[in-house]
Amino acid sequence: MNVLNVEDIERELRKHAARAISPHAKRWVTTVARNYFLGKLPEKDVQANFRPVSTKGFTQLGLPKTKDEPFAHHPKELPHWAFDALKRGEHLLWFDPIQPRRREFWNVLEVIVLWFNNWKLTDPRLPRLDRISFPVATNAAVLWYKDVSENIWNYVTDKPKTIKRYEHGFSWVKLVTALQFEREGRLMNHCVGNGSYYNGWRMSNNREYYSLRDKFNKPHVTLEVCFDGGHPMTRKGWVQQCKGNGNRKPDREYQPYIRQFVTEMKWPIQGDASHIDMAQ
Repeated sequence: MNVLNVEDIERELRKHAARAISPHAKRWVTTVARNYFLGKLPEKDVQANFRPVSTKGFTQLGLPKTKDEPFAHHPKELPHWAFDALKRGEHLLWFDPIQPRRREFWNVLEVIVLWFNNWKLTDPRLPRLDRISFPVATNAAVLWYKDVSENIWNYVTDKPKTIKRYEHGFSWVKLVTALQFEREGRLMNHCVGNGSYYNGWRMSNNREYYSLRDKFNKPHVTLEVCFDGGHPMTRKGWVQQCKGNGNRKPDREYQPYIRQFVTEMKWPIQGDASHIDMAQ
């Protein structure tokens, strides 16, 4: 395309590239995305982003004749290549730099950058990003974003404190923030994330909440442990609730982790005894 103000396009691309974490992703935005935008855009995106330049309003040097000329912000002189294009009967285009992020192309590009940022910096695909075309990246990023939207809590990477770690990547973590409580409740389909448990924990020191996580940080068991009013160093605790997904009894494969943890912490079981298989 014969675009007069390519610098405005490149300026907008640099804004998106600045949001990319990997240098490979930054370069993809300023090369692959740039070349696609300037040469392969679907007609609907061309119409949304560009305005045709009318030569009727220009003098020989390319100066607008009147202030009413809608493209009065054009360069004072048209470059030689533009005059050559006009001689060939080709059209000149002007990229509209006003609020481009309201247009589909720039919204898609933002999703692509978010998708790239979700990759690990050690991902072997990153050095070869230049092989991924804009349409291919669009399809993959949109599918990823749809999955994130539908399963947002799987993507929230809270970092609760690890209390006990086991083989095969399992560990017990302690819930201490509102986000951690909410994520636990959403993924486990029970009420620990409704706000009351977090507020109760924050306002007193007589309850603690633990979550059994796998290596992917997915919860499988939630424990509520209650304590007496003694000194934090000498107080005694007991298991009040032990919930699997949907408040059901935790699956058999998680029972050894529950049993070992409760035994090591020396917590008797006063509630949900039917949910814990203490006999080996």
